[in-house]
Amino acid sequence: MTDYLGVSRRDVGAGLAGGGSALLGAVLINLWNFFQTFRARGFDSASIAEYRRGSEIIFLGSIFAPIIAVFVGTVVWRVMMPDEPNPRYGAVAGVVSAFGTLFVFAASIGLVMTLSQVSAGALVGAVFEFLFLTALIAVFGGIITAPVVVPLDALVGYGYEWYITEDQR
Repeated sequence: MTDYLGVSRRDVGAGLAGGGSALLGAVLINLWNFFQTFRARGFDSASIAEYRRGSEIIFLGSIFAPIIAVFVGTVVWRVMMPDEPNPRYGAVAGVVSAFGTLFVFAASIGLVMTLSQVSAGALVGAVFEFLFLTALIAVFGGIITAPVVVPLDALVGYGYEWYITEDQR
């Protein structure tokens, strides 16, 4: 099953399944954010025009989280999964992939937001701002997204490994 650079089709397939579940999670979270905004402000033209106010990170998450999840899922399956497919390990790997994706996404947003500090020459301030923003986004992003994404990724990981197990019989 090993193809290119020591990565198997099983690992890449799991990464793609994780990316798909991240995309579904991002769509569900964006829909929730969309309807929460309308419920709080009412269905009028001003609230429709201001839908994205304060939700840029959620919007960026819907674009970049699935891409990050493909790579994180592939690495998690490559590193922690045994050679024999096991659905229970797949569920655990799905949860680890969900939290890994959340952390990598938070770190990448923190890095992008601190680039202005680096260009201004304040390296110590940039490191502190990076750590602060990464922790802030990871904690509050985890509180907001974990109830949706973690069970979804656990279910996808379980289902993926179950499919591989049934396919080998």
